Amino acid sequence: MTGGIALAVFGVAATACSSPPAPPGVDELEGQLTLAQRDSELANAAAVGAPQQLGAALTEVAAERAKHAQALTTEIARLAVNPTSTSAPTTTPTTSRAAAAPPPLADVVNSLKASAESASRLATTSSGYRAGLLGSIAAACTASYSVALASEATAS
Repeated sequence: MTGGIALAVFGVAATACSSPPAPPGVDELEGQLTLAQRDSELANAAAVGAPQQLGAALTEVAAERAKHAQALTTEIARLAVNPTSTSAPTTTPTTSRAAAAPPPLADVVNSLKASAESASRLATTSSGYRAGLLGSIAAACTASYSVALASEATAS
């Protein structure tokens, strides 16, 4: 019994001494930034030919993902050794997209699902503010495709 207790104490001490997971690097956050920008552009493009209610939902999703891009840009700048070398959110003019047919809703939903999964995976290896930011992004993407866009798609 004493040996079991000693082993348990040693196990707890060993895990307490292990280092926490390394926070995501700037590269990983830049990947999330790219996903946020892509989702925003995709949702804006899909809103162009959508019925009014669905278009409004897609526009809201695009604005939310643009806010995610801004929050990620701020965090990347904070982490960067040289803040002037960080990526800034970019917007692609919709004129080049306007000539092409708007992407289908399924493309937006699939992109949001991939972004949610990616942010969720990264959140589990993060801590503190970054974990909260990434978890919030994952939750927002999930809510967008499973609630906002799902209800609009069935109403159309």
